[in-house]
Amino acid sequence: MRSATLAVLFTTGSALQAREWTDSTGTYKVTAEFVTLRGNQVVLEKSSGEIISIPITRLSPLDQAYVRGQSAPKIEMPLEVTRSTISRADGPPAGTIHGVAEARDLAGRTEAILQRACHRCHGEDGTSEGGFNFVTNLEKLATTYAKPTSPSQLVDRISARDDSVMPPVGEDPRLSLEDIEVIKSWIAAGSPTIPRSETRSFVTNEAVVESIHSHVSKVNERGRRFMRYFTLTHLYNAGVSEDELQTYRNAFAKLINSLSWNTDLVVPEVIDDAKTIFAVDIRQLQWNKEIWQAIEDANPYFLELVGPEAVACREMCETPMPSVRVDWFVFAASKPPLYHTTLGLPESDRALEDLLRVNVQANIDQEQAIRAGFNRSGVSQNNRLIEWHKSPYGSYWKSYDFGGNIGRQNLFECPLGPASGNRYFQHDGGEIIFTLPNGLLGFLLVDEAGARIDQGPTHIVSDPKQPDRAVTNGVSCLSCHYAGIIPKRDEVGVAVRLNRTAFQEADDILALYRPSEELDRLMSSDSERFASALRRLGISNVSRSGEPVSAIAARFQDDIDLRSASAEFGLQPQEFLKRLAQSTRVARLFSSLTIEGGTLKRDVFKDVFQSACADLNLITSTTHSGELSRSTQSGPMAEIPAKTQPGTRASVRQPSVGSIVEVAKFDDQRWGVSALAFGQRNKFLVAGHPDRSLTIFNVEEQSIAGHLKSIEGLQQISQCLFTPDGSRLMVGGSTGQIMIYGVSHEGILSQLGQFAGHTSEVTSIAVSADGKFVLSGESSKQARFWELATGEEVARLDGFAGAVKAVHLARNNRVAMATDGEKLVEFDLSRKQVVRDRPLTRSWASGQAAAFSADGDTVAVGDSYNVRLWNIKSGRELPTIEGNEITWSLRFSPDGSLLLGGGNAKVNVWSVSKSQRLSVQNTSGTGYNQTLAISDDGKLFTGLGSSNRALYVYGFR
Repeated sequence: MRSATLAVLFTTGSALQAREWTDSTGTYKVTAEFVTLRGNQVVLEKSSGEIISIPITRLSPLDQAYVRGQSAPKIEMPLEVTRSTISRADGPPAGTIHGVAEARDLAGRTEAILQRACHRCHGEDGTSEGGFNFVTNLEKLATTYAKPTSPSQLVDRISARDDSVMPPVGEDPRLSLEDIEVIKSWIAAGSPTIPRSETRSFVTNEAVVESIHSHVSKVNERGRRFMRYFTLTHLYNAGVSEDELQTYRNAFAKLINSLSWNTDLVVPEVIDDAKTIFAVDIRQLQWNKEIWQAIEDANPYFLELVGPEAVACREMCETPMPSVRVDWFVFAASKPPLYHTTLGLPESDRALEDLLRVNVQANIDQEQAIRAGFNRSGVSQNNRLIEWHKSPYGSYWKSYDFGGNIGRQNLFECPLGPASGNRYFQHDGGEIIFTLPNGLLGFLLVDEAGARIDQGPTHIVSDPKQPDRAVTNGVSCLSCHYAGIIPKRDEVGVAVRLNRTAFQEADDILALYRPSEELDRLMSSDSERFASALRRLGISNVSRSGEPVSAIAARFQDDIDLRSASAEFGLQPQEFLKRLAQSTRVARLFSSLTIEGGTLKRDVFKDVFQSACADLNLITSTTHSGELSRSTQSGPMAEIPAKTQPGTRASVRQPSVGSIVEVAKFDDQRWGVSALAFGQRNKFLVAGHPDRSLTIFNVEEQSIAGHLKSIEGLQQISQCLFTPDGSRLMVGGSTGQIMIYGVSHEGILSQLGQFAGHTSEVTSIAVSADGKFVLSGESSKQARFWELATGEEVARLDGFAGAVKAVHLARNNRVAMATDGEKLVEFDLSRKQVVRDRPLTRSWASGQAAAFSADGDTVAVGDSYNVRLWNIKSGRELPTIEGNEITWSLRFSPDGSLLLGGGNAKVNVWSVSKSQRLSVQNTSGTGYNQTLAISDDGKLFTGLGSSNRALYVYGFR
């Protein structure tokens, strides 16, 4: 009975965050999660799993108030209160709320407190610290950070006793203890809101067109073809607060000027009373029609109306798409490929330097460059070098990033370069930051050869604000460099000055690694130039957590509710539901929106938007060139309209994968999943976790068969693979070790041995058909062939430019194949030599995932948003699978007919022969599926990311 009780306690507390508890004397403190209040006893759980039971009277008054606010039962409030409200049976600290008047008074007092102490950073003038710009919007606050039915993040932050407290230490005015108790009472009372009369009139699609038509008609005739319009009207209609709308305006103004080569800043012209429609002359941004064409081609949300004014707008602007939504534009144009296209970034650092008239090598040779080297920066995992060059518009900053810190990758050992030879450093890529003519910044990510890449490899650089932690050119750089250049201190020059005798070339080094005062002056000048440009755009309050472009780009991916979905179609919710009930194609896909509180994933909404416009009778024909598609979480694919010419319709039957059904679900993956594998004829599914633990699930019984904690020597588990007969399991980790376990029929693991040949993270594993040999790849650009029984290395594959993403062993154990994404290496195991080396993608960094088919005939490699395939025998490239996001994991079905790809909270299923998506399976959470597994018979598959908690197993039927 006790174990069952503890299970309930653990489940209750698992979603809460630990906090510091203090006894009534203030002497003793403990960090633990609140579990429940049982009678007069407070039950807490420490991070070690230890359960503590303390009388509530022994806690500090503040902790007692917290407990009562978390644990009291709910009762109903009068329906007149504008939210469904909750009161506490034993009363909140400030007293029980008895009626509507008291609820409104409490809401008013709470709003006034938040306005006075918090609004300046969380909404005023569009400020968005932490992406939180709606602190005075009580209705939205009650559904996010101040939910009455769950622990309140708002209360945690305003009550914190460390540096996380809000407002931050040193800022005034602050919240008094009385203010905090009022906010707690408001939440305890159910977070009631203040009834207000509706001041906004719904703006129809036709009204938007009228505003645009009225404006463009007043432009001189020859200038009309350069006018373009950006809208926030759908957000205004969806009830987004004025504070939040201002954040969108700030993000839009900053981004379009960050995509401009003009010397003047462009302030978008507001053309409507609500300030939701903006006019821009693209000549002022130095955009041409080709750039706008790229924006049109990428936009899936254009609703092409057929009224006379809409037609006139298209004719005067000489484009089928004269307007674009601001939120989508900020999301799409702040990252590749649109970021590269719109800013007109060249494909290499040399080409950019030619454009800016910066001669990097000459500046180094002539000692005109200034450098700073240091052991670690915020974005880089290893030591880093930044280098300044003067450009016509200000500065040209170039970083040299490294995949390690040893040998030629140690800046303190090899501070000179880049060049060939043991005396000079050898870098793996870099970031370029350059001043635009208007004072803002442009960014370019490059690989070790200087070729442009979309994202930096996560083992070299990472962005914790992104779900996949990948540094993405544009949005990640804008977020990190929110105030311009980040001040840095040189450590290399300091070390040389203190140890001159250790460096024979000390004078050469110090000619580049100059005194800190010079670097400080340059960085200060750059920061002021950047801040001045922002101020001229009306953006004065900047911080990383409040950077508007990255905040809005992240928010765009949030789930969509009924009101937001209706507004995106230009409809009010009741009208949307009415049309949905009469629809023939999209009612099923939008059915979740008809549930109270129901939402829809953004990618599903995007895929069906154009089709839904027709089905909801908003347009009479499909006229935009975007592809119409239908996405379903399960079930066979219906007819999918193919790409059409304007004014026409066509449909083709795609290959069917049958229904996709949920087979099993395993909850509470508290640390997420970093590796997956099926074994023993689909009986078992093994999941490796980032916290060094391993779980074996019995899929048939939907139970846990075994669990290993704190596996020594592995750290984060990165790869798992069963031998073909399922009797052994290989588990690789971030340290490079591979553990070998025996697997019983009951799923019990017993350690048999290990392979310790790798020196860095294990990135891929393949086992021979007879189960005797293993080929495994690592992040340090090597693959190793070894014997499973003895753990002895037989051969090594070298010559890769990046981490080995996929490996394959031929059935005869004579040929091994491996790829880093950039090239494919075929290795003769008997002769122990490379027999063929062929290029695949333009850079190893551009391929985020790779996979070989089971027969070794096909290789698939991610290339930016697309997936490219090659027939290995003929060397011929197959048709590309086109996508709209990075694919983070790839797996072929056993027969090679299907390819599965891990995306953002989904698994795509593609036909290899058709190069077309057949289905998409949404998975839990919002993170990227960085690991996939498919069973040996091809009937089961699963995928999950390290940030998600519920693991589903799906089956093809």
